[in-house]
Amino acid sequence: MHRLVFIFFLFSGFSSLVFEVIWARMLQQVFGTTSFAISTLLTAFMAGLALGSVLGGRLARRVGNQLKLYGVLEGSIGLYALLVPLLLGVLPSLYAPLFERFMSDFYLFSLLRFVAVFAVLVIPTTLMGATLPLVSQWLADRRRIFHGSIGLLYGANTLGACLGCFLAGFVLLPNFGLQATNLIFVAVNLALGATVLASFKMIEQSVSADALLEDDAAPEADAALTDTDAPAAALPAWALRLTLILFGLSGVVAMSYQVLWTRAYVITLGSSTYSFTLVLTAILIAIALGSVLIARVIDRVRRPIFVFAMLQALVASSATVGFYVLDRIPGFLYERARETITSVGEIYAYQLGLVALVVFLPSLFQGMSFPVVVRAVNARVEQTGEEVGTAYAFNTAGSILGSFAAGFIIMPWLGMQKAIAAMILINLGAAVVLAAMELHQHRHGPRALAMAMALGVGLTLFFVAPPIDRARLSAGMFRVHLAREVYSPKSFETSTPEILYYEDGLTATTSVERRGGGVALKANGKPEASDGADMDTQILVGLLPFVARSAFEDVTIGQEEAAMVGFGSGVTAGASLQWPLKRLEVVEIEATMVEASRFFDHVNHRPLEDPRHVLIESDGRNYLEYTPRTYDVIVSEPSNPWIAGVSALFTVEYFERVRQKLNPGGVYGQWVQLYELHPDNVRRVFATFLAAFPHVHAFSSKAKSTDLILIGSDRPLVFPPEGFERAWAIESVRDELERVGIEDITELYGLMFMNQAEMEAFAAGAELNTDDNGLLEFNAPHDLIFYSIGELFFSTHYFSGEIYGDIRPYLEGWPDEGRWTARQVARLGRAAWVAGKPELTEAILAEKNLRQARGLDAELDELLEVLEADTRAIVPAARRTFAAPADSLARLARRASDEESADAVLEALYAEEKAPRQGYSGRRGLVHALALMLSGDLKGASRQLDHLRDDTRITSTELYPLLAGQVYKTRRRYRDAYQALARAAGQPDPEASESDSRAASTPGESTP
Repeated sequence: MHRLVFIFFLFSGFSSLVFEVIWARMLQQVFGTTSFAISTLLTAFMAGLALGSVLGGRLARRVGNQLKLYGVLEGSIGLYALLVPLLLGVLPSLYAPLFERFMSDFYLFSLLRFVAVFAVLVIPTTLMGATLPLVSQWLADRRRIFHGSIGLLYGANTLGACLGCFLAGFVLLPNFGLQATNLIFVAVNLALGATVLASFKMIEQSVSADALLEDDAAPEADAALTDTDAPAAALPAWALRLTLILFGLSGVVAMSYQVLWTRAYVITLGSSTYSFTLVLTAILIAIALGSVLIARVIDRVRRPIFVFAMLQALVASSATVGFYVLDRIPGFLYERARETITSVGEIYAYQLGLVALVVFLPSLFQGMSFPVVVRAVNARVEQTGEEVGTAYAFNTAGSILGSFAAGFIIMPWLGMQKAIAAMILINLGAAVVLAAMELHQHRHGPRALAMAMALGVGLTLFFVAPPIDRARLSAGMFRVHLAREVYSPKSFETSTPEILYYEDGLTATTSVERRGGGVALKANGKPEASDGADMDTQILVGLLPFVARSAFEDVTIGQEEAAMVGFGSGVTAGASLQWPLKRLEVVEIEATMVEASRFFDHVNHRPLEDPRHVLIESDGRNYLEYTPRTYDVIVSEPSNPWIAGVSALFTVEYFERVRQKLNPGGVYGQWVQLYELHPDNVRRVFATFLAAFPHVHAFSSKAKSTDLILIGSDRPLVFPPEGFERAWAIESVRDELERVGIEDITELYGLMFMNQAEMEAFAAGAELNTDDNGLLEFNAPHDLIFYSIGELFFSTHYFSGEIYGDIRPYLEGWPDEGRWTARQVARLGRAAWVAGKPELTEAILAEKNLRQARGLDAELDELLEVLEADTRAIVPAARRTFAAPADSLARLARRASDEESADAVLEALYAEEKAPRQGYSGRRGLVHALALMLSGDLKGASRQLDHLRDDTRITSTELYPLLAGQVYKTRRRYRDAYQALARAAGQPDPEASESDSRAASTPGESTP
């Protein structure tokens, strides 16, 4: 029965880790998610543990029964955990004045924040820290029964922490949320304390009975026990102090490794909450196993300092594995992603194995160190609790220092790779010092040789280790979509982007890559911006809220105060600054993002040089929570909601706070990504947004885009017949919109993805995403694996043929003929068509009875002619275009008109002349485009048609505009398609003329 002590301590570690996770998440809602805020939370937590270990060690000698006190402490932790949510509810009112008054003084503000956190956590963490020395002393007093038990006790506690980490991250928080999980573990701790108090007498009796049995069975046990289980020889005072200092240093290194490995795996596995959980779980498993393994032989260790030295050398040697493995992990992920995936669990298990490749062995040897050091410093049984507490305090203090130094000094200064190398050298240095100390006291040739060999192996592995390939490390293969849809095995192996910028920042590793002619910005391997395909989104999310607000007649343009969450490439900030606003505060959490933005100066208008721009390095949510300012416009461009921390910018609490920070008539704009997001999670985003804002609409950044811009306000958004004419009258705004192809301000109407009624219908019944349940944070990462579900759903939404994004119910004065002229209707219809919504165009014209109304307005006539040209057949036009000439190209064109022969025509063209990358010129190019289109290669056909667009001899043919219109439309280049079909509209339709002629000559008969 006495073995129950280890089970008790396993549950103790289990609940302590869960409480740490819960309380840290709760505190982040108050203090934010900047690196300094998170470090403050971790430091306060670990400082409490260190204080508790010291106090517990001193108390262990003075209490009669340490096990009974341990039960009282566990119950007390549970009772205090009941109060934590209440205390945290008071913190915001205390934190707000600190934020307002002291934020400009970084060091004083950080100190005050630490004091506030420590005041909340000091009691439970001190109680947690006191449990290990208390129970260690209880075991030491009964070491006749518990041989080598302290290492086993530490291992059980760490294993419990491992279970707590895993279950909190994968089961408890995703299913129960913060408050419910906290209450569950209040009950667990109270039950644990009650069980210990109810059973400690029986355990004592069991220990006494077992001791008597041992005495009866083995009278010689005392002699054997004295020989094998006695403490190691007492160290001199100087050696004891040095050993504890080096143990503290090992804590620095161990925590630094954890910080560095976590960053490396966040880059390779993605920045989801599950990546953090997997890394910590793997480390804790190894530490627990190491402690348990060494506990089996610790009583036979006579020279613990020598063993400690060897362990430091082994940690260093095994840590070099990272140099050989880390940049290969994206390759392993790529191969796995291309195989069949049946569940998210199998992917997370595979990722856990990849984490273990690097972290397992070093952590295993680190786990062995604690029992060995306790063996070294524990000279007297009666002082075991105090000495365990002292050793634990030194190691915890080192962990605090390592956490801070690795994240804020070493990694930003040296970079991740050199920082890992520095930790390896420190391990080797510690091993040398320990070995010298051991040999100074006990000269022993074999030990010296073994130590020299271990150091030699470590140094050899260190110096021959290859550099980490940064481009490969940040390839982003945690996105299954890339592995299956973008990269073939050959292209993945040969993909070598040029790295223009790469810095390991405080919260993320930021890189800028050039591929071909394009530049992309990445954070932890995830693309965040580019100077190509992302420009529409970056510009419109920065301008659309201002444009929408300009429709309110009572607002003044030119004196707006605005805030923006996220700087990124600076393109969005630059777009907002094209509005004649008064002040724009941009809150960016990662300083390296701002540095990297200079590689986008050619497209971002250099916002950092604009005097109206104010850069604030902080957590965007936390800043908006506590700043006393209010704004006319707020723009938020967070990354994807599956990223840990970013998901906090999609909760109802955040949206409600933003609404409170808006002035009357203010407008909020939020970037939302549809790609790699399950429809149910999109529903949650919409439902959450709708819960905070009374008037909302969703817009696409371009036709059929997977990037959305949600617009919310406290008053109904206005869509007048003239469009946003006040915004269009501002030259800088007009120029910026024209950069993304907006040729008429009414085209913004066509980009509506869902109106408010459609959003409400789509999101009906969806659960809100809150700070407590974290639905997006825990569910959205799964969508990276099963990305195709969302792709299929929204592809169906876009191409089902049904009307969506119908702005008509919200148009001012619609369909009043006095307000909506034929030209305004034509512009509205054209806006819908170039947004990829021809069904809506037809509905608009039908509702206004203008589908056959020619001659009323030139722009309406053009729209009607485009709709007619869009119905013309390509093949007859091709045959007529190449009907007269008898040359080989004409024959190939006529063969290509037979769709089954298109591939043969392509082979014939390539046999005569190899095709340049951009395509052929002249008539050969037109034949080539026709054959490519009919063979299904629309991308190639589009590129070929682009090459021909300046050749008037080709563009004036009947075939080219019809072919370009169909190809561009299929390729979602609707504006180009419209322009091409408008050119075709000016040409007569021979089929229609012939049909009309036959109908006139034979009245009453239908034309076949």
